[in-house]
Amino acid sequence: MKINAYAISLLLAAGLAAPGLRAAQPSSDTAKVDFSTVDKDSNGRLSKEEVNVIADLELAFAELDADHDGAVTAPEFQRWKRAGKVGAKAPDPATAPTGSAGAQHMPETN
Repeated sequence: MKINAYAISLLLAAGLAAPGLRAAQPSSDTAKVDFSTVDKDSNGRLSKEEVNVIADLELAFAELDADHDGAVTAPEFQRWKRAGKVGAKAPDPATAPTGSAGAQHMPETN
């Protein structure tokens, strides 16, 4: 019995082919990663230490670092296949100033 490429692709799509021939299933490794999530010190550059928590980003580091300055900037990061948002981190409400700027020190008027 001769099976053509079309039949194999149908079997792969249906998941009915031999275990070694199954189509790759999407995994969490394909999820998008936001620049701000990796940029722990919020300096706008990803160091080798910051990217080492994501295996495929660590492997791509040298290729992404186009100017070879030892860091991946936001524009360089956008070339990565899993690059998500490259905007700034949302402000942390725990570090925001409270009250009106200096209003608590204003003299009372009577």
